[in-house]
Amino acid sequence: MKRIKSLSRSLKIDLLKNNVRKREKLMIIADEDHLAMLYEMTTAKKWDFQVAYILTDSTTVREFFPKHSRVYPLKANIKSLLRHDVIDEIVCCTSTLSNEYLTMLAETSQQFGVSLIVSPEIMKCARIPVSGVRVLADYYFLALETNPGKRFEYAFKSFVEKTFAATAIFILFPFLLTVALLIKINSDGPVFFMQKRVGLRGRKFYLYKFRTMVADAEKLKASLSNLNEADGPAFKMANDPRITRVGRILRKTGIDEIPQLYNVLRGEMALIGPRPLLPDEVLAQEEWHLKRMCIKPGITCTWQIQRERNKVPFDQWMQLDREYVENWSLQSDMSIFFKTFGSMFAARGV
Repeated sequence: MKRIKSLSRSLKIDLLKNNVRKREKLMIIADEDHLAMLYEMTTAKKWDFQVAYILTDSTTVREFFPKHSRVYPLKANIKSLLRHDVIDEIVCCTSTLSNEYLTMLAETSQQFGVSLIVSPEIMKCARIPVSGVRVLADYYFLALETNPGKRFEYAFKSFVEKTFAATAIFILFPFLLTVALLIKINSDGPVFFMQKRVGLRGRKFYLYKFRTMVADAEKLKASLSNLNEADGPAFKMANDPRITRVGRILRKTGIDEIPQLYNVLRGEMALIGPRPLLPDEVLAQEEWHLKRMCIKPGITCTWQIQRERNKVPFDQWMQLDREYVENWSLQSDMSIFFKTFGSMFAARGV
């Protein structure tokens, strides 16, 4: 009983720390007319966001925030910053910006799936297709939301998925314990396989799976690179020699993915969403691929339910993910959820 209470306490602490790490990160474009607003956003600890970058051409702003290590001029390469760091929203705390600059911001935010938040003053001199009102640090802004634009529905999705994950882990515990025993009996090595993946807007996390390969599978991967059957940066082999006998069954049925319910509980993943890629695969992505990371990665997705998913070209896979993101709805998630069970029973995995 003491051991169970200790594990429960550790899980609560782990989830709490994880939520702190997942605070939204902002890129703020500022001028000297909004010093008070900028000071409030960068110093108050009560907000559920943190300022990652300040972009400004104002020497006053630079002098006011001498300890902020990430202050860049307006001409900074925003696309490069979005590609190589975690940014959730671009916030314009400024009175004026040129139409060309605002257009660039709007196009970039749509391309990368980052929300653009602007002060009402800017709208007097330029027009961008705003879709709602946002409140940040008790200040009102106009928002150009990117996908998923349905914030309430997506929050409801997250709540339902976490509830489902917790319930499923509890109900399936005897089955999961049996699978764990079979893995230990069949081959040497740990029951679970942990691998660093890239999630929401570039956040890195460890993905959990039942181990389906030999213990030193990652070391052997380089020697098999010339046998890769997938195009692009992904690695896929239909008859991978590293897979164990039990592992082949787990992969065919998708049972090896069930431990990712823990990633859902931690808030790192969703039940439905684009599959998380490896860091080197993300670095090899083209810019138009990156919008797929504007929502949490999922255990299953449109690609996962394809009849021969491992033969789908990489660009087509990325296009499927973009289409999912751009047309997201609760109905589409329900459809993918039920089709996933069909895919499991048909044993289409590799």
